[in-house]
Amino acid sequence: MITEERKAALLNAMAKLEAYRQIQNEMGRAVSAFNFRQADQLLSFFALDKKDVSLEYADEGVFRGPEAVKAIIQETVGAEPKPGEMLDMQLTTPIIEIADDLETAKCVWWMPGAGAVPGENEDPTAIWAWGELAVTFICEEGIWKIWKLHYFRYIKCDYKKGWVDDTSMINRLNTPLHPMADTTTYHNPYSPTSIRVGIPCPPKPYAAYTDADKNWELDENKNW
Repeated sequence: MITEERKAALLNAMAKLEAYRQIQNEMGRAVSAFNFRQADQLLSFFALDKKDVSLEYADEGVFRGPEAVKAIIQETVGAEPKPGEMLDMQLTTPIIEIADDLETAKCVWWMPGAGAVPGENEDPTAIWAWGELAVTFICEEGIWKIWKLHYFRYIKCDYKKGWVDDTSMINRLNTPLHPMADTTTYHNPYSPTSIRVGIPCPPKPYAAYTDADKNWELDENKNW
């Protein structure tokens, strides 16, 4: 005889599997929208009704709140494309933990990518662009939405020179922080003098999201 406790555990496990499938697909669609410069479509995957929705990428700062997230995506993804321009990111190695209460999920993906940067009166420059993605999803009326997204740049360099010889693109160079951005929480791209650490941290199973889970992707002691 199956106990009620056992039945509840099985139903919860099944619900987590379905949530895993949905989150994988939603993140894949979001990255597709990014790759094809579909800003409005990309924004549709964010929980823009949440006051603390956020987006952080590389050392460009943290964009907190719906208006800041909308602004940076429209300014970057929604910018007028140039002939020969390309940035194509991929999702690999998913680590997805659904909370026991089925309300949130902590996720990490590795993101290898490549691109082409147009030049003035010359052919585009081929580049490598690799990083990691840490995302907290929240479930709203049965739909999983991006609540907090953090992209960690690892390498961005000239394709021919490689990441050891070309470190010119890994950092913001003499560029003021965007007026709607808060200070970057973490940025440690590869360079010949850097030391690699285990960030973003792969999430562990958890019961429910609490204030203590803020910036979970940076907490080495808690998540490894």
